[in-house]
Amino acid sequence: MYMTLYYDSRIRQTVLKRWAEGRAGMEYSAELTIPEGEIEPHESCIYKDGKISIGFKTAVAQELYENETEAIKAEVRSKREESVKTVYNTSGDERMELIHSYQKYACSLV
Repeated sequence: MYMTLYYDSRIRQTVLKRWAEGRAGMEYSAELTIPEGEIEPHESCIYKDGKISIGFKTAVAQELYENETEAIKAEVRSKREESVKTVYNTSGDERMELIHSYQKYACSLV
């Protein structure tokens, strides 16, 4: 949830910096050919910087999260709990869509 909420504003620059440092001398472009307007903000951690593995992004995000303020952590926990409750408060096709979207997101993190 932290990456979903804060990839662009708090995580991305650190990911790019560490990726470049770890690959000094190698040719790398962080740009992806998907126009900005076609990426939902909550999907930016997956679709932006497509040459950087999600595992690398996740590792950097976990480290940054450990050093975040309690206010940020509280917001992340709140959004996570809200997201989980939504699945339990829905039924039928709407519930299946939510479960499918969560599964798709979870699989993209592996």
